[in-house]
Amino acid sequence: MRRSLSPAVIPSLSSRCLPCLLAAVSLGAAGCLMQASFTGNVTTADGVKLDVPLTVAKQDVHDDAVSVKNFQFAPWKMEDGKGVAFAFQLKLVHGTKPLSVAVDDVTEAPILSLFTDKAPILSKDNLWSGVSPPHHAVDEYAKWMMTLENSIRVYRFTLKLEDGTTHVLWYPIFVPTNMKAFMRSQLGVG
Repeated sequence: MRRSLSPAVIPSLSSRCLPCLLAAVSLGAAGCLMQASFTGNVTTADGVKLDVPLTVAKQDVHDDAVSVKNFQFAPWKMEDGKGVAFAFQLKLVHGTKPLSVAVDDVTEAPILSLFTDKAPILSKDNLWSGVSPPHHAVDEYAKWMMTLENSIRVYRFTLKLEDGTTHVLWYPIFVPTNMKAFMRSQLGVG
């Protein structure tokens, strides 16, 4: 027995394409909103576990009294060639007075003391700044730049304040291979 198909029950081309079109638009819009985000898990030499974003963007590291505004490393002219110097800038909450500031590389053992200021002076904007002495590319402070793989470095800021409190911040840095290659070329090594 033959049945005739009623035109009302045969899906038209437009009604078959509409769900596909809506699905494609939805996925496209969601794809524009989603961005890949990768992190690396590290445990520092002092036992702190951190999730480090694998990006060269500046990290937002702060607590209720202090924030890391800037952390850089750059080639520095030395008497016998070039080395690497580390520069730091911290912003303190208005009225907060530091008695000392210490910066340590806590990426791995042994912990390396990078810079200490036992008489910190703040600018009018409540900023503290410091620059480490330059280090040769092959010494323990900078030899990680000689490796060929991506690196994660973690620096610890310890501030003792006049009010008797101590504030500790861990500042992670992702250093991709291309940044290391650029630094090596600036230092005139490998």
